[in-house]
Amino acid sequence: MAILNTVPPQASTITKPNLIKKSKSKSPTCILPTLPLEIVEMICDGLSTRDLASLMGTCRDAYRLTIHRFAQRYTEIYIDFSQAYFDHIHAIASNKVMRGYVQRLVIMTREPYLGSGVNWEWSMAGHVKKAMDMAVIKRFRDDLALRLVNCRSFIISPVGHAHTKEEQDRQFNPDDAACILLDIIADASLPIKIFWYGKGMNYTSDIMNISRLPKALFSNPGFRAGWNALENLHLEHEPTPSNYSFLMDMILHAPNARKLYLSLGPKDLAVEFFSQLSRSSNLPRNLERVTLSFTAIKADDLITILYQSRHSLRRLILNGVTGLSVGWLTFLSKTQSLFPALETTSLNML
Repeated sequence: MAILNTVPPQASTITKPNLIKKSKSKSPTCILPTLPLEIVEMICDGLSTRDLASLMGTCRDAYRLTIHRFAQRYTEIYIDFSQAYFDHIHAIASNKVMRGYVQRLVIMTREPYLGSGVNWEWSMAGHVKKAMDMAVIKRFRDDLALRLVNCRSFIISPVGHAHTKEEQDRQFNPDDAACILLDIIADASLPIKIFWYGKGMNYTSDIMNISRLPKALFSNPGFRAGWNALENLHLEHEPTPSNYSFLMDMILHAPNARKLYLSLGPKDLAVEFFSQLSRSSNLPRNLERVTLSFTAIKADDLITILYQSRHSLRRLILNGVTGLSVGWLTFLSKTQSLFPALETTSLNML
């Protein structure tokens, strides 16, 4: 996704999470109202986020003419689950104009800086204790559920290097962020569009530690209601005996998914995972795009999975997939009539 290559405005131009509030005084020398709107927009587009915020705060006319251009830079908010960024999001959510533009939350921060400034409590099992009872998380939950009503996409793609097991146990990590977001989905029945849960550049630590994720999540009516709306699911996790069922449930409880990306590693357990997935009666049946990357699957299981979405499938992408038998592509081409909507098949490193 192109969004993951975007440098967050606040990371490059704002030294600390803050919003410039409207000035109560009106400058008699403001010339912006005398300019054509196109010129005002060109001026806004030529300014850094910091400078545009300064211009916006000079007077009421400047605020009125520039706030929407400023807000357009916050369709995507980068968050590191620190106190400063929770305050930053709350400031955006409290602005009636800006909050309407926010569509995605992205967790893409180096792990040592995740969760700083918050007094997290840790359970003996190694996960964040009673996060939903914390004042800062309650406010975050209300901001997402009640104010940021267009923000229904969560992207967890951490970057950084591996830690020792002892360091991981003491450090707020991407699984803790995922746990809080999943708990909020359940608590608020939040209808989700995109859930991207994987690894970013140079990230080598293990993720999806089941001890740090919510328990009984998929039997929670609120979560099932929110997850039912999911359109795009992106998972980059090697199946293990502990996370196997959790991974499976994330897919099978998303009946309305349109896009599915799975990167499950090349091991035998991935082959077994896909085999079980292909036999499930709850497999999504309206997929439009299926992407398998750096994983292993048998040809019969792949065909079975695709066949469930035969009337809607438009694009198939296979990148670094092993386990496919010789001649499977020939079989797919011969059965093209079974996939009337299929427009593109992209193959790489097979």
